[in-house]
Amino acid sequence: MHHQPDQLRDRRRAVRRGAGGRERAAVSRTSPGADHPWAFKLGGQGRAPPPAPAPPEQRNDIRAAAVTGTTVTLGRVWDAANQRPGATENTVAQNAMSPQHLRVPKGTRVTFVNPQDNASAHAAVSFFEYEFDTGLLMPGQSFTHTFDTPGEYFYNDAIFPQNTGKIVVF
Repeated sequence: MHHQPDQLRDRRRAVRRGAGGRERAAVSRTSPGADHPWAFKLGGQGRAPPPAPAPPEQRNDIRAAAVTGTTVTLGRVWDAANQRPGATENTVAQNAMSPQHLRVPKGTRVTFVNPQDNASAHAAVSFFEYEFDTGLLMPGQSFTHTFDTPGEYFYNDAIFPQNTGKIVVF
């Protein structure tokens, strides 16, 4: 569709185009459905875009105390008093990884377990470094990964993504 530029009072040229709606606009009586006119200045200089906002913090740290060990139990809240996973499945708590903060030496094999008595499938996926992905673990299944590189590995449950955890390899 071709539109002729209109001459403006100060001799600049612009194109006005009706867009959308059901009413005819005063801008374009021949264009049905043009009750939302748009105007574009030809050859004009647009405004500079606003500066980009500062990027958000990428990592919201896990505040739970570090625990040493080689097993992460999925869908369970850590029982700090007894230093073991809770007795029942929890699919809504942010800290439903037991332990939520695991600390292991380089070369450690960590096993992610979905307990047999859980009702739901779970999965653990590292989301910054893409270090591991357990895949879908049905109740009673497990997955083992060897951590060979020191660092912090944040992960969440792919089925219940609010459940998060961190493994620190030293």
